[in-house]
Amino acid sequence: MHLKQTTLIVALAGAMALPAAAQQLDCQKSFGFRADVNGTAGQTLCASNVDTFIDSAKNFTLSNSGYRDNSVAQAQGRFDDINVVLRYATASTTLSYNFPELGMSGAFTGATRDDSEEQLVEFLKKSDILGKVLRYQSQHSASSALTGAGGLIPMLGTADFAAGFDTASKIATGGTAGTPNNLIGVGLGYSTYNVSGGGEQVKTTSLPLSYTWRSDSDARRQVVLSMPIMDAKTGNAHAYNFGLGLAVRLPVSDNWTLTPGVRYSAVASLDRATVSTVASASLMSTYVIPLGGVDLAVGNMIALYKTGKFRSGDYSFDPDIKLKMTRNGLMASLPTTAFGADTAAEFSLIDTRYLGDKPFVSNSQEIGVTLGTNRNASNRHSFLRAGVSYVRSNVTRGLTLNLGYWF
Repeated sequence: MHLKQTTLIVALAGAMALPAAAQQLDCQKSFGFRADVNGTAGQTLCASNVDTFIDSAKNFTLSNSGYRDNSVAQAQGRFDDINVVLRYATASTTLSYNFPELGMSGAFTGATRDDSEEQLVEFLKKSDILGKVLRYQSQHSASSALTGAGGLIPMLGTADFAAGFDTASKIATGGTAGTPNNLIGVGLGYSTYNVSGGGEQVKTTSLPLSYTWRSDSDARRQVVLSMPIMDAKTGNAHAYNFGLGLAVRLPVSDNWTLTPGVRYSAVASLDRATVSTVASASLMSTYVIPLGGVDLAVGNMIALYKTGKFRSGDYSFDPDIKLKMTRNGLMASLPTTAFGADTAAEFSLIDTRYLGDKPFVSNSQEIGVTLGTNRNASNRHSFLRAGVSYVRSNVTRGLTLNLGYWF
């Protein structure tokens, strides 16, 4: 009889504990909260902004008007796409927490429940849990500000690849006609991505800036300083990506160019409780095969991206993400009279993949068409290009528009 009673108690305890670890909030956005009070379910609050979670965790009545300071309460939440469970026992000021996917749990006991909730918020802001959350999100979410659609690392991969591949186009970003003047480059880009199976739409606006030094003896030998800037909007939450890069274009032969590059970048978002730095190095090979009036370019890149420890005041954490990216592409470039005698067109196909550890958005393919100034036009010292690309990945679909001007 004693054995049966013990078994029943263990079974009941397991049944009570299971929902806290297994139940998931019905929310397709990155942040959410629902407080269940004395067995009565509250309203599900779901948003792309961290304030929804923080405000609700500090005031359960935003989700459930029946909440009181002595209530039994359990809250299901989402914090940057990570599930979290919060609990109060009857008349207790101890707030327990559990992040099931991270295997992290604990409790805060303040003089009042308000004190306990403030301790939770400080913990979320200042402990290394933010680094663990960003790493988990990178591996499980298409909207990660680091590796998802419109994320920092994909943006850097695009910029690193373009540093070498653009030189193969008849659409000039560093032409050889006339005196090889140095070039200032400005651009504007816009992208929109949809996530398979629902989720939040991601929209990006980018401003790529660059300065190119060209050798007097060989205009193909160039040093490029670049500074891509991007605003990535997920729902109504903004993340800002920016960085500073240096690439050197080294002609190996008339048709083959190698472009090594290094870059230091960052992403910051108060809306999404995200901040991180990324150091990177890349090597790009571009080989051009002349086919009559058409040039066929083959581009191959390998790059390493590593997050670094972020420190600001009391904050100190590192997502500890290390990724090896490859981008391989084909581009057919040809002169055209469609928009004037001095124009050229290019058609490109680019494949992006990761080696070893992979993020949730593990591969993507791009099909692009671009029109612009023919670099072989005589005495040309400024260049314009505009293009559109369709981008698909294992979990997203998107469209990108871009415009660039060099002078």
